[in-house]
Amino acid sequence: MMKSYLPLLGLVAILSAVGCDESMMDKKADAVRDATEQSADNIREEANQAADDVRTADGKTITGSAETEAGENVADAIENAGEAKADAVEEAGERKADQLEKADN
Repeated sequence: MMKSYLPLLGLVAILSAVGCDESMMDKKADAVRDATEQSADNIREEANQAADDVRTADGKTITGSAETEAGENVADAIENAGEAKADAVEEAGERKADQLEKADN
């Protein structure tokens, strides 16, 4: 029984590998996505660090929040701004990558 499945399995593997070659534009699109994802991650990390610095300067509670509501609000605003900027970078990168892929077709 197993011997009858091996040729079928081999055929499926060959057929799936045939259409796997990425074009140069696909590779460029992937590079754009990777670069923008890394850039967005860096933006998020920087914003989170800045927010943490605000919380530390304000005095952290045992839960990691700022001691004052004003300090926590400032830290949250920094995090939210960083997240919004990172999301915008990712969206722009995805649009550029999509354009590269469309140019290839």
